[in-house]
Amino acid sequence: MTTLGTLSIHLDGAPCAVGCNFCYLGSRRDDPGARPGGARPDQLRLPLVAEALGTLRYDELAVAISEPLDEAAPRLHALVAAARAPVAVTTTPQLARRAPELFGGVARLNLSIDSHKGVVEPARIETLAASLRAAHPTLEIVLLATLDTPEFATRLVDDGLLAALVALPSVDKVALNALKPPPPWCDRAFWMRALGRLQPLLATALDTRLFLDCYVAARLLHLGGCPARADLSPAAGGVAFRSCVYQPSADFVAADAATLAARLDGFTAPAACPFAIT
Repeated sequence: MTTLGTLSIHLDGAPCAVGCNFCYLGSRRDDPGARPGGARPDQLRLPLVAEALGTLRYDELAVAISEPLDEAAPRLHALVAAARAPVAVTTTPQLARRAPELFGGVARLNLSIDSHKGVVEPARIETLAASLRAAHPTLEIVLLATLDTPEFATRLVDDGLLAALVALPSVDKVALNALKPPPPWCDRAFWMRALGRLQPLLATALDTRLFLDCYVAARLLHLGGCPARADLSPAAGGVAFRSCVYQPSADFVAADAATLAARLDGFTAPAACPFAIT
């Protein structure tokens, strides 16, 4: 069976309680088991998901975690136990501060950094990262810096915030991401200007400490192919599969692990990114 690469699982089938207005989960419209408004489905179908994780081939399991913690924590622990590959967790700095114990058995922690998560202060992020590393010495810590507004993009690119984040000693990597689909201001001209401004940082840190948005690297700069961020999420009748985690519509819904595995035999990444850069 072909490997899926990084396989994402969303414990929320709908936008989470944080409520970022730009979240790609907000555009998901065809998972009837996922209720809108941040409400959780009554059942994640963990037995089905756990069975699938024992059947499918993947290099990494990526789990998105949000509140409420009393629901997320046991589900995460079940997924970590079922996974046959390293587990990465994506969450907010606020939640990581409140529940550092969540990350036992996790290989990588991705912290979402954007203007919607409050004031972004490198010193405060370093304090958090250092405390998490002390609690979990083998945990890799990655910052997902998202260009969610033109103002925050200016801070990151022009005002040196991105360079300051890359330089944090307790942070292993920083990924520079854009919204999907990209808003009009985040077009090809923006990226070419931004890459020019970031040239000194890119010269020393690209693909070692600093990583670019998947579609920018693959589609705009032609630096490798699509990373094929496949995704499983709860749906009425089973689990929904997306060949790209960001796409609104599911490719299909599988009622059992055997059907899921059969449908994914020979899986390849999408031939074209669903988010064109103008």
